Amino acid sequence: MEQTVKALHEQRSKLWDASIANHAKYIDPKTGLFETKWTQNRPCPVCKEDNCIAIFEKEGGVYVKCLGCEMVYINPVFTDSALTHYYQSNHSVQSEIVENSDEFYVNLYNQGLDSIERISSKGTILDIGCSSGVFLDVAQKRSWQTHGVELNEKEFEFAQKKGHHVHNALLETLDLKTKFDAITLWDVFEHIKDGEFYLKMMSKLLQKNGVIFLQIPSSDSLAAKILQEKCNMFDGLEHVNIYGVKTITKLAEKCGLAVLDIRTVISEIGVINNYLSYENPYLGNTTNKTTIPNLIDEKTLHEKLLGYKLQVVLGVKA
Repeated sequence: MEQTVKALHEQRSKLWDASIANHAKYIDPKTGLFETKWTQNRPCPVCKEDNCIAIFEKEGGVYVKCLGCEMVYINPVFTDSALTHYYQSNHSVQSEIVENSDEFYVNLYNQGLDSIERISSKGTILDIGCSSGVFLDVAQKRSWQTHGVELNEKEFEFAQKKGHHVHNALLETLDLKTKFDAITLWDVFEHIKDGEFYLKMMSKLLQKNGVIFLQIPSSDSLAAKILQEKCNMFDGLEHVNIYGVKTITKLAEKCGLAVLDIRTVISEIGVINNYLSYENPYLGNTTNKTTIPNLIDEKTLHEKLLGYKLQVVLGVKA
């Protein structure tokens, strides 16, 4: 019997439930939104304009869309100190799921490394937000020298025990002597409030012809546009910036970087089919994960960059 979308997402629902449970202590029960002592207002993280409209509320947070550049982001957002506290005390379910779902994640990691290696020489690689080090395991098998940064203490210890060079601190506080041929952020960049600051900082850590790789949820995703607040891309707290092709390109250019490769992965067609059949998007029973009947198939969806996540390779402009 073909595996249903429900079967694929049941394990990942454990991660969602753990994250949302951790939101509760920050929410004002009277408003259903995060208490103002934890948050601050901000302009668009890409174009810096303060001209946005509210899209929807989700799990304590409010997502807005910039009317200038079309960036989607959380506003108000947690302060830096509140976010650091949240991540340091957060659960380690993500690492458990990745460790127990090797094939799914390893396939994504190898796709990303294929894109990197078409452009950059193998050498030193730094994974920011490396979790338990599964990506670094894959990179090491492909002859990369592996380094990582991880704030969660349990996940840091797990990755370190595997023999990777890992730091348990914010990147901006480290005095790194190594220059890297590649810096990767797997489902991390959307958690960073000031993407411009981080891209500029990471550029200074690159070897000549080094690259920055991002895997990020895409605001252009067909699943996100159809499901909107029902889409797990929007968690209300952690995913502070949701980039699309236009906005990540604009941000890269502001930082002196060029988009060298961009593609989408994970179609979420099965999730969409559940929703269009009036079922729970993630726990419905469709087995059709490859085509939305009479509309689009998986191959065409990715050709049009409408997949759930973007994989982007950036390099310093000559």
